[in-house]
Amino acid sequence: MRTLSKTALTSGAGETLFSECPSPSKKAPCFYHWTRVRFVVKLNAILRLARIEHGLIAAFATAVGYAVGAGSWFSVEKIQLAVAAIVTIAVEVGLFIFNDVFNLEEDRVNAPERPLVKGEISVKEAVAVGAISLALGGVLAGALGPLALAIVLLAISTGMAYNIRMKKSGLPGNVIVALDTALPFLLGAVVASGAKVPILAYLFTLIAFLAALGREILKGIVDLDGDRKVGIRTIAATKGEAFAARLSSSILLAAITLSIIALAFVKESALLAYTALVSVTDVLFAYAAASLLMNSDKITAEKGRRITLVAMFAGTLAFAAAA
Repeated sequence: MRTLSKTALTSGAGETLFSECPSPSKKAPCFYHWTRVRFVVKLNAILRLARIEHGLIAAFATAVGYAVGAGSWFSVEKIQLAVAAIVTIAVEVGLFIFNDVFNLEEDRVNAPERPLVKGEISVKEAVAVGAISLALGGVLAGALGPLALAIVLLAISTGMAYNIRMKKSGLPGNVIVALDTALPFLLGAVVASGAKVPILAYLFTLIAFLAALGREILKGIVDLDGDRKVGIRTIAATKGEAFAARLSSSILLAAITLSIIALAFVKESALLAYTALVSVTDVLFAYAAASLLMNSDKITAEKGRRITLVAMFAGTLAFAAAA
């Protein structure tokens, strides 16, 4: 076979992965060099498609739900929790990969740096990885019990519906995103406790759902111009920015109310830690909601988007402290 003595290949980030093919005088053939290069490029593309950081965050939410369902972090069964975490990551990875597959034409215009657009991985390869990931999540969920399987199938079906059709639907799409954000908490609790899920786990799941829903509606104000161009029917696009701001604020305030109600179900030993962390969460949500009620412009919404992200992180820590 013909060998190349000097070649260069870059990653999606523009970094040179390998600058030279080994000299023909060396024992390592060019074939193995290129195989290694292609593997690194494909792996990098898959990780970027999968948005693995989202999967890790969701896995942490599953762990928190598990600890709440088990009664404490000290009651966690490590192997069972590990399987639940793998299920969560596998489902997240699969759904994000299919999101890029179905969003390919829009990404050609709006996100030309995405791996599928750049040809770093083919559509067939992406579909194969996504399908394997979702199948792995489903099979492992079945091993965790029928309730866990039902939750995972709900997440997969709604997530795929969002990818295929519901992304441009506006509020229904927002509800799906919020649901899939909250389900890991419930999944963890169900794996730990079966059908006897503690009220606190249900409350945390509902709080997470409301917080995510309020934030998704808020993001519609930030992305209004782009959403109108591609026909995404967000609340901001169909009802106006002021209405979207009021609705988002109301939902965030409902999440705050539930987080206070949850105090009645937090065990005494965790009450101080939960109160401290959830107070930070509630103050941030309240500030974002009040700001939106006073001004519903894009700048305020963008600021609120960043604040609510920090608030959701603090809220997850509060849930973890309450376990």
